Amino acid sequence: MTLHKFWKLPIALAALAGAAGFASAKDFSGQRIEIIVPYEAGGGTDIYARFLAPLLSEKLPGKPTVLVVNVPGAGAISGGNQFQQRAKPDGLTLIGVGTSLTANYVFRDKRVQYKLADWIPIISSPNGTVVYAHSKLGVKSSSDIASLKDKSLIMGANNATGGDLRVLLSLDGLGLKANEVFGLNRGDARPSFERGEFNLNFDSTAAYQVQVRPMVESGVAVPLFTFGIADDTGKIVRDPLVPDVPTYNEVFKAANGKEPDGPEYKAWLAMFNLNIMAAKGLALPAGTPKDIVDTYNEAIKQVIAGFGDPKIKDQANDIVGPYPQAVGDAAGRALRGAATFDDETFNWLKTWLNERYKVSLN
Repeated sequence: MTLHKFWKLPIALAALAGAAGFASAKDFSGQRIEIIVPYEAGGGTDIYARFLAPLLSEKLPGKPTVLVVNVPGAGAISGGNQFQQRAKPDGLTLIGVGTSLTANYVFRDKRVQYKLADWIPIISSPNGTVVYAHSKLGVKSSSDIASLKDKSLIMGANNATGGDLRVLLSLDGLGLKANEVFGLNRGDARPSFERGEFNLNFDSTAAYQVQVRPMVESGVAVPLFTFGIADDTGKIVRDPLVPDVPTYNEVFKAANGKEPDGPEYKAWLAMFNLNIMAAKGLALPAGTPKDIVDTYNEAIKQVIAGFGDPKIKDQANDIVGPYPQAVGDAAGRALRGAATFDDETFNWLKTWLNERYKVSLN
């Protein structure tokens, strides 16, 4: 289930996109393109889509208007279903793929009507996650995690089977028992954390850099751990965007004197692949003609090649980080690979979720 190999995109390939041009490109002159984001404004997927939208507008032939439309609800299911039902294969509608959207599909939520495995991704981006605590808990660094075992922890989350599952498994593995308030997206939970109503929270590294780091600098928030990123060998290393914060594996070993293992860690790794290594993306609906798909693939390669532009470099570092981006066929393999769990892992998760949260996957 290791997905790191899908993110190997030579920089030269992206750079060649500009020279390749659009020999038989779809012309979008005068068109309006919508990116459906199935989350509230302010979350990681929303920030990601809003960053890419104007860059795509600039690189697509005809420089069409590209707008982000938020369709939140039901843990990203509402937006996913709407995209499945309404998006025409004409290149005028894309969807922002996030972790909850993928997880609901993987876990076969009965409300899911979308066929994620049939969509055509044009980019798939790994994205880290940072778990942080409120300083009022008395923690000053990740080395104080053990002290939280005796504290009353309150955290906002969307649902137990969505993208938040990666964090729920991590807290459980570290012996932390949080009282989750479900039904909240990251953009909803963060203000409650700032007000001190929640004392534990998490965000994508994109949202963390923009929304949370100021709270860290002011002493309100204390980063506890990240999920890290898989390197070229598949080894989980520190997230290059927040290298000063230890990984889950590091804090687990520090707390338990051994590396994490067993069925719970296998489940954790499955969620790591799904939620971190295939965290964000943009996709076209199934059936989109080849000329349109090729046009988007060329445009997104040019967008990636431009991440080093001084005008957007800092923003690119904050939002997509120094992570290799998967495009075209590689993006498709990444998304489909993240949506596949082996039976043993799936069954372990089913049992754990039922026992811990009284949630049935099917």
